[in-house]
Amino acid sequence: MKKIYILLFIFSLSLHAQDKLFFKNGTSKKGFIVSMSSDVVYYKNSDTSTKTQQIPKTELLLVENYKGEVFIFSGEKKTIVAKNTDTLVYKRNAIGIQPLGILMGRVTFVYERFTKDNKIGFAFPIILTFDPLGKIYNPRIDTSNNAPQRLSGVNFIGGVDVNFYVGRRTNSKFFIGPRIRYGTDMFAEGIEAYTIQTQFGWKYGKPEKAGIQHLSFGFGVVRILSSPAGAVISPKQSYAAFSLNYRIGAKW
Repeated sequence: MKKIYILLFIFSLSLHAQDKLFFKNGTSKKGFIVSMSSDVVYYKNSDTSTKTQQIPKTELLLVENYKGEVFIFSGEKKTIVAKNTDTLVYKRNAIGIQPLGILMGRVTFVYERFTKDNKIGFAFPIILTFDPLGKIYNPRIDTSNNAPQRLSGVNFIGGVDVNFYVGRRTNSKFFIGPRIRYGTDMFAEGIEAYTIQTQFGWKYGKPEKAGIQHLSFGFGVVRILSSPAGAVISPKQSYAAFSLNYRIGAKW
């Protein structure tokens, strides 16, 4: 008799030990979950049923098994295209030289500081000027009174550039901006002057690399403040000015 009671008790537990499926439309269903894949839940209406049914997870809100474990489904499977959110970190400092200027009696060092987005650069050149004739070149001997007097010693030119960089390319940028210089040019017979130009050019170099190059040209005016050349170059006068510059350097 006791065996019968035990069998009835186990049978009654088996009736209650069912899984529950809750649908998004507000209905629910009891059954026996066979398995769950990434998209479908397989179940039977009873443990003795031979027919396995399937329900898409998109129709289910959650499933609770007989152990009390709950599985919640968020909804339809969506394909999400992840965007590259990496922020490009620019190097903001650069220092360079202008090697071609040596042929014109100029040893030029330039420091440039960029804004955080690299759209504006403030360049500060320091230029050592000298007379290259007799040092780099071998001038012809001229014994006439018109022979230019070669100058010894060195002098300085300083200034500032403001470069506005435009364009979507990261490896090369067009730029435009004002270019101001003041000082004494020993190659131009020691004239003291200042120049104001509008400069156009291109900057080359990958943002993550240290190398950087600038190629630019400018148009503007030069104002002569004093001239040892006298009547050859009149002081207190303004003239058209043109510049061509190439800079190579490194940034950090």
